[in-house]
Amino acid sequence: MKLPCLAWFLLPPLMFAQQAQTPVSQVNPFIGTGISSQRDHGNTVPGATVPFGMLYWSPDPVSGQFYDYQQPATRVFSLTHLSGPGCGVYGDVPILPILGTPEYPPPVLSTPYRAGYSHQQEVAQPGYYSVRLDSGIGVELAAAVHSGIALFTYPSGSASHTLLVDLSRNLTKVDDAHIDVAGAKVTGWVSSGGFCGTENRYKVYFVLQTDTDPKTVGTCDEMNIRPGSASGSGPRTGAYLSFNPNTQTVHLKVGISYVSVANAELNLNREIPGWNLGKVRQDASNAWNSMLSHAQVSGGTAADRTVFYTALYHAMLHPSVNSDVNGEYMGFDGKVHTAEGRLQYANYSGWDIYRSQVQMITMMLPKVGSDIAESLVVDAQQGGGLPLWPVANDESGVMAGDPSDPILASIYAFGGHDFDTKAALAAMLHGATDPKAHVRLYPERPGLADYMSKGYIPESDEIHGAASVTLEDTNADFAIAQFAKVMGDEKTEQKFLKRSAYWRNIFDPDTKYIRARDTEGKFLPDFTPGKSTGFIEGNSAQYTWMIPYDLKSVIAAIGGPETARQRLDSYFSQYGEFEHLDEPYFFIGNEPSFGDPWIYNWAGYPWRTQEVVRKTLVDLFTDTPGGEPGNDDLGAT
Repeated sequence: MKLPCLAWFLLPPLMFAQQAQTPVSQVNPFIGTGISSQRDHGNTVPGATVPFGMLYWSPDPVSGQFYDYQQPATRVFSLTHLSGPGCGVYGDVPILPILGTPEYPPPVLSTPYRAGYSHQQEVAQPGYYSVRLDSGIGVELAAAVHSGIALFTYPSGSASHTLLVDLSRNLTKVDDAHIDVAGAKVTGWVSSGGFCGTENRYKVYFVLQTDTDPKTVGTCDEMNIRPGSASGSGPRTGAYLSFNPNTQTVHLKVGISYVSVANAELNLNREIPGWNLGKVRQDASNAWNSMLSHAQVSGGTAADRTVFYTALYHAMLHPSVNSDVNGEYMGFDGKVHTAEGRLQYANYSGWDIYRSQVQMITMMLPKVGSDIAESLVVDAQQGGGLPLWPVANDESGVMAGDPSDPILASIYAFGGHDFDTKAALAAMLHGATDPKAHVRLYPERPGLADYMSKGYIPESDEIHGAASVTLEDTNADFAIAQFAKVMGDEKTEQKFLKRSAYWRNIFDPDTKYIRARDTEGKFLPDFTPGKSTGFIEGNSAQYTWMIPYDLKSVIAAIGGPETARQRLDSYFSQYGEFEHLDEPYFFIGNEPSFGDPWIYNWAGYPWRTQEVVRKTLVDLFTDTPGGEPGNDDLGAT
């Protein structure tokens, strides 16, 4: 059955227990915005957005790539964000209310436009954000899926009340931009990309509309401010709208699209036809309550419940809707397509979310899971291969492995069946058997030729972290085997089940750890369990357990349940940290360790799993800005 585009707001909740408070009232969007006890950053974003929303309106830091609770100041409130990645991206269409008209070109001199504030004057709730700046200007933001509305309240005084739109700055680098000012309406686009220094590109279109006509307008670039100018182009472009000093309040509506300005305006007009910020805020709160109510909990402390619901909130921010209200979206082939009876999604932190997040989303929201899967399938058809870490409608090639395989297989296993499973399996097999398979500019499986011929990927100048890449590929192969099995393809199932056992080719029977090999097949020298050479964001002690589909065999290879228990006890004797990846300890702040506490079950010591899980939750996940042990990675952590 095909459901309408926003039907996921209406799905019935899974009832676990009753509680008095609404789930949305127990979310603290500031969790993850500070430095954790593990000296890492959650990199979460406290601004206004709805579940899986395209628009994510939030303050950006004066310097750096992420909102930082320790530095209460902002340079802009921009319209696009990702929550929790290790590298910044988006932050497009920055908007800042100021007193007076611009005196310095903001693309070059941003310091004069720095806006400080106090956390006592700041509020963040699902779908809503507000702050009173030190200048006395009040800011309120509320979001819909593709659009949002703001209220700027200016203090009394003789200075003009101005909105500055500085397209020159985002969280990576602006390649090009254009802006047009027509009275109270501003339109344009920004072209950017470069996530984690890669070659991905995207173009976002916008429309801004104020409820009051400005008294004066102008544009700027890196050299000049041009009063009266109504149009500008180039990567240093900006504009401003100044209102009469007796204009105390200005409402601003915004809409975005990755297809066109016309679609941005259509999105805005469909979702926010009036000027009632309170209604938009309430609609966003209702949407979040509906989504978060799929899990209802009671007991514990108020802080425990806040940690729970905030984690669920973070897990429902991404992937992001990428299709417009008319179903149109920009494909991986650079062409406009239409999603029929579904939503097109973008922004997959593949290496992170395949381990647990997509399973949870699909269990609670099978239609969302199905649409996420179908989005990956059409991305592969348009872009040459299954995505690894897609941003908007392009591939960034970040991290390792072939994560779309376990994402697709897991979505099907957890109840998301409404996608083209035949095309999905074909895309999986293409990426897993053709060493030339690319996703846009990036190979889908680097080192695949060696993997197929040698049974492992050797450490080399071309591939660093080869032991990790090998294990990522064996995990993907196991996912393909299981997916082929339910599709009735026994030949493919057996082929890839055999390949999933390639982990044995990098398991050293002497040290009884996973180790990287060189091109001649020799294990890399000078081994210690904590050594990170041959691994990606981890070490041998951590990655040896990253074979969740065959833990019985792993435990047997290590020496049996009692030997495994002793190693696990040592492994869990202290917490690892991202700054010290050469320490052989459990690090829940990074994805390869996510499933480790449950390995005790396979070793015959389930009470140790209970103990470790509870201790980790109490120690590292707290109702504070530093309450996430590591990057949230689009809801994975």
